[in-house]
This record gives sequence, structure tokens and C-alpha cells, in this order.
Amino acid sequence: MLERLLSRWRGVALTLITVVATVWLSMTGGLSLYIHPRYFVFTSIMAVIGGILAIAAIAVTPARDEHGHDGRHDHSHESNALGSSRSRRHNRRPRLGARQRFAVIASTTATVLVVVTAFVALIVAPPVTLSSAAVENRSLNANAQTVDSPIDEGETLRGRDTSSFTVKDWAAMLRQGDGEQQVMGERAKLVGFVTVDPDAPDAFILARFVVNCCAIDAAPVGVAVHQPGWQANYPVDSWVEVDGAFVTNPSASSTERVALMPTTITAIDQPNDPYVY
Repeated sequence: MLERLLSRWRGVALTLITVVATVWLSMTGGLSLYIHPRYFVFTSIMAVIGGILAIAAIAVTPARDEHGHDGRHDHSHESNALGSSRSRRHNRRPRLGARQRFAVIASTTATVLVVVTAFVALIVAPPVTLSSAAVENRSLNANAQTVDSPIDEGETLRGRDTSSFTVKDWAAMLRQGDGEQQVMGERAKLVGFVTVDPDAPDAFILARFVVNCCAIDAAPVGVAVHQPGWQANYPVDSWVEVDGAFVTNPSASSTERVALMPTTITAIDQPNDPYVY
């Protein structure tokens, strides 16, 4: 009985947990850690619809159960009225064997674990962002050429206001035609998290994730920052603001031919919106 009850309500419980988590993330701004902002309204509406359907399932299912119980109850009284001992034996619930009891316990435990895990993961645990571990599993700047550049090929940066340019913009320009010549000598103040340059121990990569749809398709982009001994002051995955100018990368072993030569590097807290779009 308990196993059937838990199995019946497992889907409803998981749906309600997901709905509550989605609405809470939408209200607190945490939804941006999972999806592109253009999908906020759609996701919130679908979550509310899912919640309404889950509540409807809670309201309807007990009525069916009660009806089914009444039918069995009437049948039992009819059998008793007839005084048929054979019918009473037929309606009696059979005893469960050891193997069946084990299956019921295992199924019940699995159901409880699934619901509790979903509750902890979606509601209790704080949302987290993608980090350097994801950079290692996804090719850095692999999609930088497909990212929209702030300037068209053939245009020049001379005289342009670049104060609003992000890591994504500079990474895209560096892989656009004569982009390396375009950015040489340009100053930039960029925010990103620290990740390792596997080819140059005296430099790190200032990285961000570009999100087109959701965190699953997020692509890492970054620029090299030449800073010997950075490991002592700037841990991997820490967030920093780098102010400097683009120069030919002094690190001969690095695959990044252009690097940001910092004037200042300031440790900062993770931004409220750590992704770029």
C-alpha cells in the first residue's frame, strides 16, 4: 500500500518541487544561471501551468481512490451477506513473500530518495555557475568566430568607445580577420574568472561563458592575461577585474598570440549575472 501510494505521488511531488524552484529562481534572479534571459517569461509561465496541473492531479486522484474503495467495500458486504467463506478468502489480501517485501521496500526507498534529492538539489542547495572545470571539458574560444563581433570586418577600433566591451567582444575580435592587429595597443577593463592557460604557466585565461539558450550549451571564451606568479594571488575560479592593454603575448609557449598586459588586477565578487549573451 505504501509503495503504491509513493509511486502514485512521486511524479506530482517532483513536478511541484520543480515548479517551486523555477518560480523562486525567477523571483530572485537565479534563473539567469540556467537559461538565457529571453526565456525567463516563457519558463515562468510554463512553471505556473505545471503547478496548476499538479494541483489538479492532487484534487482529482483522491476522488478516484475513494470511488474505487467504495466499490470494493460494497462487494465485501455482499459477500458477507451471502456468508460465503470462499469469497471472503478470495477477497483477503495475500501475504507478501520475502522477495516481494524486499521489492516493495526497495521501490519505496528509491522513490523517497528521488524526491528528497530533487528537493535538496533544486530548492535547498544554492545555484552554482559554470567554472574552470567546464572550460576544461569544452574547447576555449572554439565558438568565438561565430560570436557576434562589436565591429564588422574591415572596420577599425580607432576612436571607438570600447568601455562596454566584454571578454566575449575582445575574444571575438581577436579571431576575426585582422583582429589581432586591430586590438593591439587597445586598452580594456575586463571582468571574468581565472582559469589556467595550459600552455603558459606565466599567464592565465580571463574567461566567461557565452549563453545562447541555456547553461548546457554555454561556450567558454577568454583572453590571455600575462602575469607571472599569478597562482599565488589569484586562485583558479576566482573573479577579477583586469585593467590593461593588449600586446604581443610575451609567453612564447602560449597558443594565444595576443595577451592583456595588466596595469592592475583587482579581486572581486562574482557578478550577479556571471554569463554574457
